Amino acid sequence: MKKVLRQHPARTITELRQKLQEISDCFTPNFMPQKISAVIKNKGDVTQW
Repeated sequence: MKKVLRQHPARTITELRQKLQEISDCFTPNFMPQKISAVIKNKGDVTQW
């Protein structure tokens, strides 16, 4: 999310909310298990997510 927001910064709170909603709508149901697996694999250390 940070990367996308940095590429196209919001100028107002409303615009920020809209952008966050658009980004979160792109997440698939498989997104969280992949993210959790990466964290476990790295033993809680930094991941690409």
